[in-house]
Amino acid sequence: MKTKHRFRYASVFAVLLVVSAAFFSCEKEEDPFAGNAHLRSAEKLFSRTADYFSNLINTATIMYPEIHVLQDYVNDGADIYRIGYRTNFMGESITASGLLCIPATPGHYPILSFQNGTNTLLENAPSTNPGYELYQLLQSVASMGYVVVIADYIGFGASKQIFHPYLHKESTVQCLVDMLRAVNEFWEDIPTGITPLNSYYLTGYSQGGWSTLALLKALENEYKQEFQVTACACGAGPYDMHYFHDEVMSLEEYPSPGFLAYVSKAYIDHGIIDKKLNDLFQPSYATTIPQLFDGYHSIDEIHAALTTHLGDLFIPAYREGYLTDPDYADIRSALEENSVPAWHTEIPLLLVHGGEDDYVPTMLTHRLYDQMIQEGTSPSTCSKIILEGKNHGEGIVPASLQGLLFFQEH
Repeated sequence: MKTKHRFRYASVFAVLLVVSAAFFSCEKEEDPFAGNAHLRSAEKLFSRTADYFSNLINTATIMYPEIHVLQDYVNDGADIYRIGYRTNFMGESITASGLLCIPATPGHYPILSFQNGTNTLLENAPSTNPGYELYQLLQSVASMGYVVVIADYIGFGASKQIFHPYLHKESTVQCLVDMLRAVNEFWEDIPTGITPLNSYYLTGYSQGGWSTLALLKALENEYKQEFQVTACACGAGPYDMHYFHDEVMSLEEYPSPGFLAYVSKAYIDHGIIDKKLNDLFQPSYATTIPQLFDGYHSIDEIHAALTTHLGDLFIPAYREGYLTDPDYADIRSALEENSVPAWHTEIPLLLVHGGEDDYVPTMLTHRLYDQMIQEGTSPSTCSKIILEGKNHGEGIVPASLQGLLFFQEH
C-alpha cells in the first residue's frame, strides 16, 4: 500500500515538474527577460552601416582633425539597443538604463564600457538621445570591433525620477557593474550571433574618468571572478575629491561653480552629508540651485547662473572653516569616502589630462600617477599623457582618442 502511495505521489510530482517547466518555458518565450537577475528590457533603436560611421568621422574631423586616424579601424556597421536593467540604489531595487552598441557582423568581440561625463539634462542621457554627436562617435567604436556599453547613470533614462547621485562612488560603481551583468544576460535572450569575450576595456572623461577609475578598482579587487579587465584609460577625473575640493576652495575665482553646486545638492538630497544648501551657500544661491538642477538646464547654463567668485557663492563660515571646523566634518568624510585612492594595479592604465585644465586641476592626474607608482604599480603598467595647451573642454576628444589608440595596443 505504501509503495502505491509513493508511486502515486512521485507521479503527481513528475507531472507538476513537467507542467512547471512548460509554464516557465512559455513565459520565457513571451517575455525573453523573465527570470533574469538584471536585464529587464532591450529595444533595438536603429542600425548604422560602416559607410555611415566613416562619413560621421569625416565630418567630425572638420572640428577634430586628429580623429582621422580612426578611419583605419572602421570596418563594420553596428546595431544600437536601449536596455533596462535592475540595480540597487540606497537599499532599493530600481530600473536603470543605457545604450548597447554591437557590431553588425557575428563574431567574438571584447566589451568597451564608456562612462559618461557630467550631464544635467534629462533629455541628453545616452539612451534618451542616442543621436547626440558624442554618442554617435561612441557608437562608431562598435564598428571597430568592440561591443560598446554606455550607462545612463542613476538619475537619467529609466531612473530619471531620482536626482542623479553625482560623484557618489558606491552607487556609481553598483549601477555600472549591474549594467555589465545585464549585458552578459542580453546574449542569452536576444539572438545576434555575437559572442562576447571576457575582456573589458574601460574609459571615460571628467566625471567619467573618475567613474572609470572607481570601476576599474572595483572590478580588479572585488569582481575579478566575473570580469577580466584588459586595459583602462581615464581622462581628467576628480579622483581625489578631498584634494579637488580643497584646491578649488582655496581660489578666489573658479570658472565652473555648477560642479560645486551639483555635488553639494546630490550629497544633501541623498543624505550623504547632514546639511542644507543654506549651510554652505549664500541665501540667494541656496534658493536658486534647486531650480537650476531641474533636469532642463545644461551644466553651462548652471555655471552662468551662479557666480565664479567663491566669496560670493559660499557663506563665510564655510569658506573659513571647511578644513578644520567640526561642523563640516561630515563633508570632509564624504569627500574622502568618494575619492578613489591609488592601489597596486596589474592592469594597463593610461591617465590623460589637459595641461591647462582650469575645471579639474591637472595636478590630480600627476598626484594619482605618482601615488599609483608608490603603491607598487609598475611604470610600464601605468602611464600618463598631458595634453599641452588643452583646457577641460578641449581635452575631451584628444583624451578619448588617446584611450582608443591605447586599447589597440592591448
